[in-house]
Amino acid sequence: MRRGAQAAWELVSLVCIAIVGIPLYFVIVNAFKTKAEAAEMSLALPGQWNIADNLRDVFAAARIPQAFWNTFVITAIGVVLIVVLCSVSAFVIQRRDTRLTRLVQQILVVGLILPTMIITTYYVVDFFELVRTYAGVILLFIAGNYAFFTYLYVSFMHGIPRDLDEAAIIDGVGKLRLFFVVLFPLLLPVNASVLILASMNIWNDFTIPFYFLNTADRYTLSLLIYFFFGQKAADWNLVFMTILIVSLPVVLLYLFLQRYIVAGMTAGSVKS
Repeated sequence: MRRGAQAAWELVSLVCIAIVGIPLYFVIVNAFKTKAEAAEMSLALPGQWNIADNLRDVFAAARIPQAFWNTFVITAIGVVLIVVLCSVSAFVIQRRDTRLTRLVQQILVVGLILPTMIITTYYVVDFFELVRTYAGVILLFIAGNYAFFTYLYVSFMHGIPRDLDEAAIIDGVGKLRLFFVVLFPLLLPVNASVLILASMNIWNDFTIPFYFLNTADRYTLSLLIYFFFGQKAADWNLVFMTILIVSLPVVLLYLFLQRYIVAGMTAGSVKS
């Protein structure tokens, strides 16, 4: 019976690996093909490896350095603000047991389920004259991720005893120093999780830059794929090469910090 269950789980694992691995393999092999071979959309290895030419064409046509800089600025500022704002908000919500903080927690839960209304959001952003600006896009990313990451911080902070707060206050530590000097270093696992997840969300997002940052000099990496689509055909080898270039920084970040992600997302649920 146990062997049968183990075999079933192994089969499920193999299916999951295939679901993730086959599309990844498909993108990689077609990124290294010529235009004609990539148009066939096959899983076969390239008959002619065209790596250098595809890279040169992508960098020449798509203004990769400018798009990389735009994406980096938006992602870096957005992630830093998300970490600071969400962690501070969670500190107040979790440490103060009042009607207001309980209401805010309920609002956060609602914020996890409500969809984004693009048309309404566009009118609001346009009213404040933030369309096609870094600030407008960054604020939208913060708003879109605020509920989930604040809730994540709240869950994690349940595992940090309040005795630390009391001891620090007795020693004369103010509220700001209490959080940033005493408690914030203890948030390393959840900070790493937020860093990875927020970076992935912002770096790979297509919708918000498409609607709110759609000018050639402000293009992000995720929008560059459009450069290689025409009315009747597409340069699929360059499309797949662009996807690899866009994905590589986030994949490297994930591999570097992956050991923290599970700890950060589960620690709050197993401590009292």
